[in-house]
Order: sequence, then structure tokens, then C-alpha cells
Amino acid sequence: MHLIRLLAFVLLATVHTAHAEDWLSHYYEHPTPDRFVTEVQAMSKAGNLSNPNSAALISVFLGRIMAANPTQVDAWLTQLGDLKGGDRQTLLFAANLSGTKEAQAYLGRQPDAARYRGKPLDLRALEPKTPTILDMLWADFFATGEAAPIRRVVAALNYEKYSGALDRYAKSEKTEKDRNDAILEAVFKAAMWSLESNARQHPRVGEILEQIYFSGGLSQPEQLWLSATLAKAMPEKYEFTRTEAGKWTFKRKSAQGKTGWRDSDGKPIAETESMKTKDDFGGSLLATTDEDWDKKWNTPPETKPNFKVAGTVPYGKKIYILTFFTNPKLDQQGKADVRCDFKISAPTGKVSMDQKDASCFAGAIQGSPYAIRLSAPVVAFSGDPGDPPGIWSVDVMLRDAVRNVALPLRATFELKN
Repeated sequence: MHLIRLLAFVLLATVHTAHAEDWLSHYYEHPTPDRFVTEVQAMSKAGNLSNPNSAALISVFLGRIMAANPTQVDAWLTQLGDLKGGDRQTLLFAANLSGTKEAQAYLGRQPDAARYRGKPLDLRALEPKTPTILDMLWADFFATGEAAPIRRVVAALNYEKYSGALDRYAKSEKTEKDRNDAILEAVFKAAMWSLESNARQHPRVGEILEQIYFSGGLSQPEQLWLSATLAKAMPEKYEFTRTEAGKWTFKRKSAQGKTGWRDSDGKPIAETESMKTKDDFGGSLLATTDEDWDKKWNTPPETKPNFKVAGTVPYGKKIYILTFFTNPKLDQQGKADVRCDFKISAPTGKVSMDQKDASCFAGAIQGSPYAIRLSAPVVAFSGDPGDPPGIWSVDVMLRDAVRNVALPLRATFELKN
């Protein structure tokens, strides 16, 4: 007998129309809920809704979209009310998974309401112990773009301890334990394949895997096999090699220069008192007279903002203190904690401003951890008539509280009549 047939390793292998494939695999990048009814009808026509290999994961995908658009749920379900059999069952299961009151109200009006009503399945709380659950977790990600379902896929790397069970099964007595062990090895292999494949195809997946890895809190198998996955999916950034002693080592390729500041051409920039790195954490301080600094900063990632550095500044002219950081370490909940001390000093040494332990950034990191980020507190300063002329200094102690690393940064400007 065939013990197990690894499922799609993700949604796309079960969808047979290019139009639906694009909607499913890239929905999280460009949500288009207005296509919901049309796409469900197309999947019904293609036989995907009633296909036992795809019904569950499509239900998860559709359920997540309903959860994000509760006010449209009743209209969508009403327009799709002519679906029959397995197609209808998949759609109504999705409605239940959405957990919305609108879906529950619609289900309550159905003649077979008892079949679909009840507490929705908490997919992200399940152990990823079957290929079907893996596929459902990926469907969750493709609908939401969130890190939580991918973290559950990473948890399946703990099943590496069942390696060899598939080969042993053929010669075993085929007990329930033999079968379960073989399935768990298959899940491990499916998880490895899907993580690598999707990290190659979807930058967001790669970013999430980096966040999971560098946040810490992984089990030994998770850390080992996620290292291997990152090195395979991003060979230009990471390497995973075995030492002469037989131990595996994982490191970021220094040639890629992710740990130091670089110019737009990728060439290293020498550290200054206003731009430093330590233990992979980077910080930069800028004093600018640009009143439109926020407009310059809030541009697409590919656009490089050009700030005017404050040099000689007249009295009454505002100076904006911008603090930037990159690659903060994440805690076990996947969150960063960056703190700042601010001090502005006159040429005489008198302290004009002294603020301790301000929160520069706290929370989850969206996108690449190596992206440059602007801290939340932007300090504005202007010289009053009674302030002494000369060279003023701005000192910021930028701290990565999770990594326990501090960067002392300094910028200066001249206050002049």
C-alpha cells in the first residue's frame, strides 16, 4: 500500500487555472477582496472546491479573507448561494473558520446549520503533524502575509527525529506507531521543501524566516534545519558548512556587507561618530534643517531620501534630530525593543535637553531586519536669542535592549547670528 502521498507542499499545486493561481499566491501582497465571488466561482468550475486534496486549504484561504472583510461576508455568501455539494461545503466551512458574526448569522439560516456552526478551528494552535495541516498553514500565510502560520511550519522541523521511518515502514509490521512515525518524517520533509521553495519565490517568506531565526527561542532541531533552509534559499547571504570536527556552522557571508554601513553602490563606509555598528546592530544620527523631513522619508523603499545636514544654523531656525537603526534583535515573541537617551549641549557644556530611556521602537519588525528604520521620537530644536553661539552637540545613546548593545552617536551644528 502507499503509506502517504505528500500533498501540494502548498496551495498552488492544487489550483489548475493561472488566474486563480495568481490570486491565491499573491493575495497577501495585493489584497483584492472584490474578486472574491468571481474567483470562488472559477475554482468551483475548475473542480477545486470539491477536490479533497484542495478543499481544506482553500477553506482556510477564503476564511481568512472573510475575517478581514466581515461587512462583505453576507453578500458574498448570498451571491454564492447556488453552489452545491462539496463546493458549498467548502465555502460554508470557510465561513465558519472566519469567526465573524456575519458568517455565523448566515450559517444559522441554513437548513444544515448544525453542521457548520460552532467554535472555529484555531489552525495556528494545531501541531503541524500532517501534510494537510502544513498546506492549510501556507494557505493562511498566502491570505494574510502574517508570520504566525510560518512559525508553525517551522515547528515541524522538530520531526527530524523521525528520519528513516519511511524506509523502515516498508519492512515493518505496519503498526499504528510505524505509520505515524513515517507520516511525521514525511511532514518534516514537506516542511523543509516548502520553506525553502517559498523563501526563494516570496521575499516576504524569507524575511519572516530571518526574523524567526534571529529572534532566538528556537529548539535545537528548528535552529539547525532553519539554518540549512536559509542557506539554501539565500545562498548569496548565508552559508551552512560542516567543520573538520564534524559540526555544522551557519553564518552570514561577510562579502554581502549586511553588518556595516554601505553607500548606494554597496561599498563600505567608514564609521563616524554619527554612524556606527556593533554586534550586527547599526545606528545613525542626523541633524537636519529640512522642514519636510517626514515627506522625504515616507517614500517608496527604492527611493533614497536626500536630507540637508545642519551645518551653520541661524537663531530661530528649527533643527530636526533623526535617529536611524537597522537589524535590532528580536525577543522570543518576535519583537524588537530599541531605547534612546537624548542630550543636547551648548558650547559652554550646559545641557539644554536631557531625556533618558525613551522608546525609539517597540514591536514586531515588518520587512527585512536589515532595512533602515527611523526611530519614533524626532526631536526638534531651535536656538533662542539667549543661547550662546558656537558648536552645539547632539548625543544619542541608541540601545538594542534585546541584544544588550549600545551605540553612542553624536552630531554637531553651529548656531550663529
